[in-house]
Amino acid sequence: MIDWTHRTLIVPADQVEFARLLTATIAGPSGAGMWTTPLSPTGELPATHWISSGLIDQQFAALLPLTEHPADGDPVHTPGRPEVCAHLAREAGMTVTAGQVAALFAAASVTTEDAHTAMARMGLMIASPPENQE
Repeated sequence: MIDWTHRTLIVPADQVEFARLLTATIAGPSGAGMWTTPLSPTGELPATHWISSGLIDQQFAALLPLTEHPADGDPVHTPGRPEVCAHLAREAGMTVTAGQVAALFAAASVTTEDAHTAMARMGLMIASPPENQE
């Protein structure tokens, strides 16, 4: 039986392809299809970040960094396990280093917040094309 947990994961646009490949490689079908919603500070494209929010396997979540944002205190950060992620990805045939995974983890926001709270905290909105394009 899979033990699920909620996470909101936001990655910068320049890391999204790597994040997609890494999660699909490590987590399999449950990791495929992540980061399909573009974000930007203005709510217009181009995207500066991409978001994925919902239930993920607890074993996968344990590999990721996590930052909790309590209402009455400073953020609490738990580091991820980039070495383990890189090892699992290499075993599955992906060419990747722990340093590449660590850089992704450093750039990402991984929280238990709902998507709207995480986006607001980061000053981001769902991005779409301008309405008056000609």
